Amino acid sequence: MAQTTGMNGSAKTTDKRSIPFLDPGQFMKDMTEMSSKVVRGLQHLKEMTEDDLSVGQTPRVKVLDVDGGKIKLYHYPNPKATCKVPLLLNFAVVNKEYILDLQPDKSFVKKMMDAGLDVYTIDWGYPTRADRYREVGDYVDYLDSCIDYMRKASGQPSVNLLGICQGGTSALIYSALFPEKIRNLITVVTPFEFNIPDSLMFKWAQHVNPDPIADAVGTISGEVMNAGFLMVKPMQRLQKFHTFVNIMDSKEKVANFLRMERWLFDSPGQPGEAYREYTKRVFIGNELSKNEYSIDGRKVDFKKVTMPVLSIYAAQDHLVPPECAKPLYDAVGSKDKQMVEFPGGHVGVFMSGQSQKYVAPAISSWILERSKV
Repeated sequence: MAQTTGMNGSAKTTDKRSIPFLDPGQFMKDMTEMSSKVVRGLQHLKEMTEDDLSVGQTPRVKVLDVDGGKIKLYHYPNPKATCKVPLLLNFAVVNKEYILDLQPDKSFVKKMMDAGLDVYTIDWGYPTRADRYREVGDYVDYLDSCIDYMRKASGQPSVNLLGICQGGTSALIYSALFPEKIRNLITVVTPFEFNIPDSLMFKWAQHVNPDPIADAVGTISGEVMNAGFLMVKPMQRLQKFHTFVNIMDSKEKVANFLRMERWLFDSPGQPGEAYREYTKRVFIGNELSKNEYSIDGRKVDFKKVTMPVLSIYAAQDHLVPPECAKPLYDAVGSKDKQMVEFPGGHVGVFMSGQSQKYVAPAISSWILERSKV
């Protein structure tokens, strides 16, 4: 115990134990433990090989090349498949689809397969400057080619379509244009309403002029787009690396962390024309929510989305906040529709332990119930 004199001259005592960071002994103990963690962590990093950080380990087969092989449709052979209606997992074109099969214990793909579903995914590739004139309509055509292949291969007139983030938006547009080809539609953290004053990213979009950007660079690089996403919550990245230091003594946790980092920064670019259209008409014009969107002169009427619809949003999503995703429920014409809130963030909705335990089984059960032939 230490004794000090107060402002009025009275004596008072201070217990150093109530202020741990002033305790030299505790400080040295904490620093020693942290140093040991860092040393073990550096050794783990030194010993790691490419095999330790491999992603997409579930076997799959390329079954279709689209646009000269730049875009690929993959099928996951599944001897346990009991559902005759195939399922297409459609991820955002600005991210890689292998996040859905990042590692064996965190594989959304594997969860769907274990439930008896016949699963396909699209690898949207890496657009180059030569692809600068791709429009949103082109991506819809590419999606149509993949779905037609699946229909022919399965002998089914329609397929199940699950879209995530931007992939959910394109899945929704496709379902409005070709409702006869979709048996069930599932959207996950899918943006729909873009007039959100309280969202920083949507505020920024209102002041972006995409014309000089698209004209100058042709294809917007993944690095540039990632920088924008990171600036929405800049301190989150610092916090993440603080967490990394605390897990460095676990080789398994370090590998998990690095796989996720690999995916985050393995970001394809966005073709200039698609970027221009998406920014002007979707972000700024809010044409989806207004039901004013069209492709190649063809009206995209969401009231024609009459197949069963399951929509999942994340309560703590800072990229697609709930108020961005929830209006989709009232926009579609389906009579069998359901909207579910997940208590987590944008990526956690399909990657977290809670997701693997609850969300994936709930989605597969919902699909199976509505896919009986």
